[in-house]
Amino acid sequence: TKQYVHGKASLTLKSHFYPTDKLELDAKVFDIHHVKMNGQSLSYDYDGRKLIIDLAKTFTRNENFTVDIDYTAKPNEGPSGGSFAILSDKGLFFINPLNENKNKPQQIWTQGETENNSRWFPTIDKPNERCSQEVYLTVEDRFKTLSNGKLVSSVKNGDGTRTDYWKQDKPHAPYLFMLGIGEYAVVKDKWNDIPLYYYVEPEYEKDAIVIFNHTPEMLDFFSDILDYPYPWDKYAQIVCRDYVSGAMENTGAVVFGESVQKTSRELLDGDNDDIVAHEMFHHWFGDLVTCESWSNLTLNEGFATYSEYLWREYKYGHDSAERKRLQDLNGYLMSAGQQGSHDLIDFEYNNKEDMFDGHSYNKGALIVHMLRNYVGDDAFFASLNKYLQIHQYSDVEAHELRMAFEDVTGEDLNWFFNQWFYDQGHPELDIEYVFDEESKKVVINVNQMQDPEDSPAIFQFPVKTRLYYESGDHETKEFWINERQQEIIIDINRDEMPLVAVLDGTHDLLAVSSDNLSDAQYFHLFMNSDEFTDKINALSALKKNKDYSSIFGYALNDDSEEIRSMAIRAVDAEQYDKKLRQIALKDNSSANRAAAIKKVKDFDLALKSIKRDSSYRVIKQALHIVNKESPETALQIINGYRQGYYKPLVAKMADIYAATGETGYLSFFAENINQVDMFEFFNYLRQYEKLAKKGNTEQIMDAAQRFYEISTDQSNNYFAKYSSANSIKNLIAVLEKRNSGKEDQELDKAISEMEDMLYQFVSSSSDKRIKSGFSKYNKP
Repeated sequence: TKQYVHGKASLTLKSHFYPTDKLELDAKVFDIHHVKMNGQSLSYDYDGRKLIIDLAKTFTRNENFTVDIDYTAKPNEGPSGGSFAILSDKGLFFINPLNENKNKPQQIWTQGETENNSRWFPTIDKPNERCSQEVYLTVEDRFKTLSNGKLVSSVKNGDGTRTDYWKQDKPHAPYLFMLGIGEYAVVKDKWNDIPLYYYVEPEYEKDAIVIFNHTPEMLDFFSDILDYPYPWDKYAQIVCRDYVSGAMENTGAVVFGESVQKTSRELLDGDNDDIVAHEMFHHWFGDLVTCESWSNLTLNEGFATYSEYLWREYKYGHDSAERKRLQDLNGYLMSAGQQGSHDLIDFEYNNKEDMFDGHSYNKGALIVHMLRNYVGDDAFFASLNKYLQIHQYSDVEAHELRMAFEDVTGEDLNWFFNQWFYDQGHPELDIEYVFDEESKKVVINVNQMQDPEDSPAIFQFPVKTRLYYESGDHETKEFWINERQQEIIIDINRDEMPLVAVLDGTHDLLAVSSDNLSDAQYFHLFMNSDEFTDKINALSALKKNKDYSSIFGYALNDDSEEIRSMAIRAVDAEQYDKKLRQIALKDNSSANRAAAIKKVKDFDLALKSIKRDSSYRVIKQALHIVNKESPETALQIINGYRQGYYKPLVAKMADIYAATGETGYLSFFAENINQVDMFEFFNYLRQYEKLAKKGNTEQIMDAAQRFYEISTDQSNNYFAKYSSANSIKNLIAVLEKRNSGKEDQELDKAISEMEDMLYQFVSSSSDKRIKSGFSKYNKP
């Protein structure tokens, strides 16, 4: 019941360089029972975070020594925190440990990044450390286990338990150690001679291959482009409940949050390719070669984010990859706008967790993309191979990446790395195009507008400028931008003059650009460019100009899902009614079918889609339309769903039930609160609270009890716990209002019991944010 880790650690080490008679380990919130070497007790100092051991003799760098530590780790005790990217720093998590929640499996899993594995075993918890590992896990025989490396043995102990022995010979960083324990179905696959394992909850066994779709093909693709075969013993992927992040690239044993665990039908609305590719690519960039400090995090995360682009480009084509690049660009710009800019390699962060932001991920990927386009594909992948070969199983900083590229290309790339890795900001360009028919010249005036106080006054970069002609033809010219105000003059050696020019014609540059094109030029660009970004920019520019509304008719037939999506949102529903209805029923994108249904707003079309479409996304949108016109019909439909599998529709059903105001549906909310995924939980909670407020005292108390169970479940994240407790507080306010001016003993008792829930919630938490937000319920 205490959720402790009873561990015995045997650590074999040697001094990095200098002789030492002391060993300092990270061991956060432990009880240390003894520390020994060769069976002899050693003296030590321990402050609850650092374990400093007197080795009783001096060891040189040529001497290995082993210390044995008997300890109890208490991950649920002591100070706790988290970050936007990783919600908790407890390191090891017990999920439903007492098996009290029948809707949630019992699990244990770990999350080591950044420096949190020292919450469950003593180590030197830094990314520049390297070690092999052996892990012995004793568990109930009904549980499956997973750790790094190979499963060497599995021995039943005769008391209902089993001891599994996992061993990884190849060295990696301590934050990549992992444990996964639970009642899983393990689906086996194979890539070359590497075993693949997919750990999912038993009801998803038949969907496991699709959940982790393309895993073997991705291993082929990444091994081929890097010319470096996947380097680890196995590749396992495991889904964990109440996970505190999206996923984690533990070496050979990747953890995913439950959001990836879906049926094959659910996956019709979106696959897991991006996140699967991201975590896999880390096994070269992050696991094989690791950032030496969190300041250099982009060497892990920038490359892993860029792998999503590489995979999309290979598997789904240029438009899909460019769509991802634009998403990364917008994410970086939003992050920089909200939190400010900083150097990509940032030695001045306030907290290491702050490095997990739109710079390390998004901006890093965008810069890697520019580097690729500057040196060319052959040199780019050859340089990555050299970088991996030289630094395999070790830690790196960004200069070592630069030197690998310089060794391959023969170029001095300090200018690129100093500008993009070791400085902040990005170019902000105001561009003017002049087409002089008399002199047969195109003049491009480029003005860098970025604030020189916040970023370099002058960025230097190459561009591939596109010229588009009336005939539909285009040509590309290459230029170098290296002045704050720069004029480019292009001589035209054709009979016709270009109608449009785009400075960054291939859209490789990380910049914010104002191209100042006319609407007529944007129309021509859309009709003649093969660049996804050009088409997106054209549609954005012309969406309010009725003279060019026909462009959206063309866009409705575009090959790109995203282009069609923009068109659906922009067109006049009445003018394009026939086409929108066709899209609603036949488009190969469920997102576009749903968007068309939303646009048309037709009851009969929505009903038809509910009956014939397999997409839950489409059904949810269609239910919204039906519910607006006929709540009775919507209720009849969703009541029918309750006879089968309806988890993907729970949140939409909650909206419909809550809108009725009928408290008899509170039982639905109570039964399904654990079925809602993290992204829909907060709206579900709001609807539950909204309906509960209309209930009688008993119903309010029942809802409060459900909220209390969530708020005190240590496996839930901070936001879920805080929000659930806040709903209890809101329900107390409802009862207090009902009791105003009265002395109703039933209400008094209910209020008292609910207040006690909040006292218990606060007292069971060590989180300062909770104690501050619920200060009224802090017991003295």
